[in-house]
Amino acid sequence: MYALDYAEPWIAAIEQQVFPVLRADPRLKDADKLIARFSGNVTRWRAGGEFRPIVEDANELAAAVELLRLDASDVVIRYEPKLMNTAKSIDFSLEWPDGTRSWVDVKTVAPQWIDDGASWQRFENLEAAFPNNARLIVSRDWAGAAISGQEIKARWSFIKRTVEVEQKVGLLDASERGPVRLLFCSNGTFHKDGLEDFADFYKSRRFREDDWSGNAVTRYMADEGIVFTRSLAGFCFLERPWDAVFASELAVDVRGPAFGR
Repeated sequence: MYALDYAEPWIAAIEQQVFPVLRADPRLKDADKLIARFSGNVTRWRAGGEFRPIVEDANELAAAVELLRLDASDVVIRYEPKLMNTAKSIDFSLEWPDGTRSWVDVKTVAPQWIDDGASWQRFENLEAAFPNNARLIVSRDWAGAAISGQEIKARWSFIKRTVEVEQKVGLLDASERGPVRLLFCSNGTFHKDGLEDFADFYKSRRFREDDWSGNAVTRYMADEGIVFTRSLAGFCFLERPWDAVFASELAVDVRGPAFGR
């Protein structure tokens, strides 16, 4: 996806456009730490490393910009502050003068594009268990295996990342506690409506009537022995197209439309 002749101008654009925005805002106390992570992964990629960490870092940079835009007050934002009871981290801490605190953990969901026979067979196996009133409509001749694979794997990622962040919530000290939100980033490999379905299921403990993934999610969680504590305050959605340096959309506390509940 990121050929060298494309990646280098994109990296330069982030350095020229995003870095100054973050460094200029005194409310973000750890801008240089966030920037250094991106720059370090760029150096490792140029030496033969993977590119995916750079994409994830770019999404965190875009998320930081959006968090600063979201609240014009005297909020203080810290990047990966040290926690008292664990070496694990939550990406962003937001603190207000009155002592109010909240947290945002950022995860990139980027399922691979695989359009082969095995992927199509997996889709057909799952399709057999779809609810009677909801379907994921794809065509084998029009990259249906890849499209369905990304949609399904995105759901699995939502589940796994949610469990990971719930575990962090349980480790917060009493002085650190506050609402924790999980922000999922998409570079075009999944869409907000998929997260809407998952967020409604997480909050209500039941699937939307128009959610095609309900039976598949139920089976996946049972097979993996996953039970949510439902300790997260909500889910957020950030979309940053592959070739962009800033986000095109940020949605906070995502929920589905009112119909079909």
